[in-house]
Amino acid sequence: LHNGRHSFPTRRSSDLALLAVVVMFEGFDVSATSVVLPYLSAEFGTPTERLGQALAIIALGSMAAWVLLRLADRFGRRPLLLIAAAGFSLGSLATVLSDSVETYTGIQLVTRALLVSQVALAYLIVSESLPPKLRGRANGLLGAMGSFGAALPFMTIAPALETPLGWRLLFVIGAAPLLMMPLLFWRLRETPVWLAARERGLPRPSALAELKQLAAPGLRRSFVAMSLLWFIINFASSVGGLFFSLYVVKERGWPPSDFATIAPFGLVGAFVGYMGAGLLSDAIGRRWTVCLFTGLLGALIMTCYASTAWFPIAASFIGLQAMLGIWVVGYTLNSELFPTELRGAANGWCNNLIGRWGVVIAPAVMGHLGAELGGIGPAATVLAATAWL
Repeated sequence: LHNGRHSFPTRRSSDLALLAVVVMFEGFDVSATSVVLPYLSAEFGTPTERLGQALAIIALGSMAAWVLLRLADRFGRRPLLLIAAAGFSLGSLATVLSDSVETYTGIQLVTRALLVSQVALAYLIVSESLPPKLRGRANGLLGAMGSFGAALPFMTIAPALETPLGWRLLFVIGAAPLLMMPLLFWRLRETPVWLAARERGLPRPSALAELKQLAAPGLRRSFVAMSLLWFIINFASSVGGLFFSLYVVKERGWPPSDFATIAPFGLVGAFVGYMGAGLLSDAIGRRWTVCLFTGLLGALIMTCYASTAWFPIAASFIGLQAMLGIWVVGYTLNSELFPTELRGAANGWCNNLIGRWGVVIAPAVMGHLGAELGGIGPAATVLAATAWL
């Protein structure tokens, strides 16, 4: 603001564009991890239960992101996002060297920690840079770009399998943010809210002190509510998405070309869902939007995994992509319910350290329950009800 009345919107629009690209590749990598499962399983002879354990271990990286998010309150949002974006890109490139499920799991574990940190910081930067009436829509735009990235692996897996690299080619593409790091370093600004907080010389509490502040009477209700909400979002989203590729290839006989068929429609669904979540959260409130999206999420998971015909599965998949807009509302809520000096820490505690147990537990439970019930379909159908909690 001190640089002139009109400089703030222009500068922040530039930041938003850069962050949108960052979030797009986050969507790409998370989607690629799921899309390659049937081909990873075939190459290394890995059963579904073992794949569930591998995904659970990878998801532990989401919790490790708590460390970086805490440091964002101390050193700023910008430097931590730059570190996370560069590290994630290198991790994606290193995945190409995987020669076993164990190697793949180890590399993706580290990569996931950096990946989750970068996307959480991107949403945090946007939420701190824009007025409340614009936050939902701006975060919706970020989510929509993430959905575009998430659709790309479905579009590219069939041609990738025809190359010498096979499924590994997806992770070469996922390393593309390395090319934009100089621009990101040059153009991305620190948030004015964090700079103002630093000028005031706010204290930098330890992890235990942060937890005490978050659990104090003034913030306790928000802390507990957001932790539980993030657990439900993480668990239900994992049930709906992580095993979809493995499910339709192994249990419904889909060829790789079917992914390319539904991907553009999934992209449209996700774009509408993310933008719709942002618009709705500004129009009717964050809480009612959460209720609507989680209600539909549970119903769509049941429909998708209980169906046997191609069309209802494909239609439910498109609907599930739209329901991912719930993440936009979660990030917006988590940014608004806590003071500036605890905002990064609150995101780290509520989402990464507590809520992300949902994405750790879900694949392990899915793998085990699938073995007990005779397939991924029955397991996902049973676990879909968790979205309604």
